[in-house]
Amino acid sequence: MDLHRARGEDRLKQLPRNCEAPSGCEGATENRLLALLPRILRARLERHLEPLQLGRKELLFRSHEPLTTVYFPDTAVVSLMSTLESGESLEVGIVGRDGFAPTAIVPGVTTMPYDAVVQVPGLACCIDAEILRSEVLADEILYSTLGRFAQLLLVRSMQLSVCNVFHSVEQRCIRRLLTIADLVDSGEIPLTHDLMATMLGVHRPTVTLVMRSLHRAGLVTEMRGRIAIRDRSRLEKACCECYGLMRGEQRRLLGY
Repeated sequence: MDLHRARGEDRLKQLPRNCEAPSGCEGATENRLLALLPRILRARLERHLEPLQLGRKELLFRSHEPLTTVYFPDTAVVSLMSTLESGESLEVGIVGRDGFAPTAIVPGVTTMPYDAVVQVPGLACCIDAEILRSEVLADEILYSTLGRFAQLLLVRSMQLSVCNVFHSVEQRCIRRLLTIADLVDSGEIPLTHDLMATMLGVHRPTVTLVMRSLHRAGLVTEMRGRIAIRDRSRLEKACCECYGLMRGEQRRLLGY
């Protein structure tokens, strides 16, 4: 995926005013962070949340540009990408039904230093950024809950930096497979070698070699545009410690 080309071709999504998504966001969201909120607080937010279908490779927001919309993914998965002037890019964070993006929800912070690109298409709930900032200032529980996810995202980003330097491409691929499987709540992942290579900052042939090795070991099987995990227990054992550390921090901060 060429993110520079995506910047020119994709458009930022606006808040939908006439969306006809079947479930809406009222009490039907699969977002686990929203589910943590007390019922009264969640109901207050749901008045402002609107359903939205996110498409693969869609650019939700650009780095250093004013943020107008906050997304709470349900079935979609969003990659947070840092891109150099040369065009090279690397995933520095990932958000699915476990959280929200962007995390710039406090007064005075209106931009983020990365792009947000939809990796797995699906549903999300969105809200005007200024409305959410006002709600955060008005409610300590909301401030604490969203703040804990922002802390988790920072921890993930720091751990990814360590992982990218010290662990093999195979271990990083496995970490990514396990992470996406958690976010889509399925052992069958809509993921291509091209996309995996882009997110990991490596060449596609390298990913292909790794996936062939995992396939021969009976850990995964591949179909067109999808990867199925066949032996999760062995896959977790073959992974580096970064996956377990990030999962442990998520349970500590958010309980899921």
